[in-house]
Amino acid sequence: MAKHKRSSRAPQARHGAKSKASRHDRRDRLANRKANRRRTTSAKVPLTGGVAELAERMSGMLDARQGFRLPIVLAGAMLAGSRRTASRWFRAAGVADDWDRFYDLLGSIGRLTTPLIMPLLMLLVRRFDPGPNGRWKMVVDDSPTERFGRHVEAANVHHHPTPGPVGSPWLYGHNWVCLAILLNHSSWGTLALPILSKLYVRLADVGKLKARYSWDFHTKHELALQLILTVTQRLISLGSRAGFLVVIDGAYAARRLLYPLVKQGIHVISRLRRDAVLFDLPPAPQSGRGRPRLYGKNRISLAKRAGHRSGWKTLTFMCRGVEVTRRYKTFLATTKLTGGVIRVVLLEHERGNWAAYFCSDTEMDAKAILEAGSERWAIEEHFHDVKEVWGAGQQQVRNVWTNIGCWHLNTWLYTMVELECWDLPASDLVDRSDRSWDNPSRRPSHADRRRKIMRQMLEKHFLRDLPRGRSKSKYRDRIIELLNLAA
Repeated sequence: MAKHKRSSRAPQARHGAKSKASRHDRRDRLANRKANRRRTTSAKVPLTGGVAELAERMSGMLDARQGFRLPIVLAGAMLAGSRRTASRWFRAAGVADDWDRFYDLLGSIGRLTTPLIMPLLMLLVRRFDPGPNGRWKMVVDDSPTERFGRHVEAANVHHHPTPGPVGSPWLYGHNWVCLAILLNHSSWGTLALPILSKLYVRLADVGKLKARYSWDFHTKHELALQLILTVTQRLISLGSRAGFLVVIDGAYAARRLLYPLVKQGIHVISRLRRDAVLFDLPPAPQSGRGRPRLYGKNRISLAKRAGHRSGWKTLTFMCRGVEVTRRYKTFLATTKLTGGVIRVVLLEHERGNWAAYFCSDTEMDAKAILEAGSERWAIEEHFHDVKEVWGAGQQQVRNVWTNIGCWHLNTWLYTMVELECWDLPASDLVDRSDRSWDNPSRRPSHADRRRKIMRQMLEKHFLRDLPRGRSKSKYRDRIIELLNLAA
């Protein structure tokens, strides 16, 4: 029997008809108000430490009538387990009869994501500003979250980056273009702290959203440009005088993104296609009329440059926390991607297997370019943790703004936890004394840091009413043992 040839085209979304109407109609709730409706004013187990301070500052950016609910939702998301739906957030936070107001809050967060990032940026500038001689490193990439249902707004079929051995190369859901700031930790290496994201909506779905929300279609390159310009402008407005360096995937190495960034003085590092159109340097301008040439007359072939035996040098650099030694070539070229001169680095992984990288800053050497390019992998680790640890995409909400709000709450919690545990030693974050088979020197994971904050919240909540003394010490020890099992 002949095998069916799999098509390279994306499949179309197929869903059955909706079985019945929702039981929670907003119009019915507004028409039949409860006289004894219980109002939620605080979380059952509130946040503590720096996470609580950041949550309070972010809540101040919202309307006072609903801003107080933001720390409550964040506390519930911090403690929620199993499948982390929005309703499980509310249950862990102790939300009462006004649960519908918390769903409204999620939609408001989705509409006001740009103002809400200001407290995070203020903290980053205060603690990690590189100064006038340094640079902020940023990374931009996109990642999908799987959903199901014909009534999930803005959801459609997208390419699956990690399908697995038996998975499909396509998935149905949302696709998020995310910007994160890269920071180097002395013990944990490079971390990507997500700040702001944009939802990519396929052109086929824009018509439905345009009728309801005046939604316009934007490509991923346009969304990435909006994210970079928004965050850089906010950092400048906060007083940072540092430069900017953006590390992007090779799929984003397009003129519509690179050319505006370079004109703004923002440098870019990315991979190059093997068939990229490059030219040599233009000749020196001669006196006379006419503008000087931007590009050289001769075409450069990357394949020929990489295939030539001469010119290779050996370089040792840090790649994903490991010191590696590779052969490389570097030279200057001109390209229409940036509208000027770039530095190209050819990196040989093994004989015949090479990759091309470029940087719009011609003063950077090959080692700095390759190390910055390898740091892009930090955002892939963030995508993994924000889905596995925080359950991004599991919230089971349908409205497009509510989905945007849920995604940002998950990414902001990731950033808050990393910043809260930044100065803590590994011994304070995880204790592996009860796991003799585990490697005691292994660095703490993001899940370990989240559990550290969860234990602090639970210990403060359950031990605050227990008096101190010898007769009570055994009760405290038993409660802490239970908390360690629960978190």
